[in-house]
Amino acid sequence: MTYTIKPLLLSKYRVSKGQLTYLVDWDKQIWAAVVFWYIKAGDKNILVDTGISQTDIQKYLYGQPYEHIRSFTEALNLVNITPEDVDVIIQTHLHFDHCGHSALCKRAKVIVQEAELNFAYSPHALFFGSYNMRFLKDLRFHVVTGDCEILPGIRVLLAPGHSPGTQAVAVDTKEGVAIISGFCCIKENFFPPEQMRTRWPVLAPGVSVNSLQAFDSALKIKGLADIIIPSHDLETAQREEIP
Repeated sequence: MTYTIKPLLLSKYRVSKGQLTYLVDWDKQIWAAVVFWYIKAGDKNILVDTGISQTDIQKYLYGQPYEHIRSFTEALNLVNITPEDVDVIIQTHLHFDHCGHSALCKRAKVIVQEAELNFAYSPHALFFGSYNMRFLKDLRFHVVTGDCEILPGIRVLLAPGHSPGTQAVAVDTKEGVAIISGFCCIKENFFPPEQMRTRWPVLAPGVSVNSLQAFDSALKIKGLADIIIPSHDLETAQREEIP
């Protein structure tokens, strides 16, 4: 069984590049994508993450440049479904910008790692602002632990570091295994500047609860993927479909 992945871009915002690339280019500003992904699996409609609304994200940006592109409902219209049609949400992690619309999908089973759910309900003070309990209320969680198959050809891979229970999503496609990173990154996390590669074959996310784990998770994904889908990479988010 093979699939295509459709990126559904909601918005973009300016951010210090160093928030995504560990110790590299803190002084540079880039556009980061607010995006989620759609997979049609037989009669099942699957989302990977759900993004966040224009109204809600403005509370977190503190004046950073921001461009709204489309609403969650408008994005789903592009693949001819409504929130009520969503069967499964694979929640890569529970930071506010990845789960802001999950509660709108009232029928959906929400797949999350046990470590992520536990941390979300009792986060360390440094990461308290990354979680919003309003977005988690009444979700139909299906809790998993570690790597596991969701459907034939679709798997979650534990990728901790950015958060305690981040999970990547591996999808079999006609061009090999595509992996949605789960943690917040861009292409350069997997393909660092040439002068750095002998020391760091990948870059950890700039913001993590455990940078060592985050580095190892990036290395794991790079080793397993034929196609890498970085979670905040704008160019990737603007593609019509993958592959």
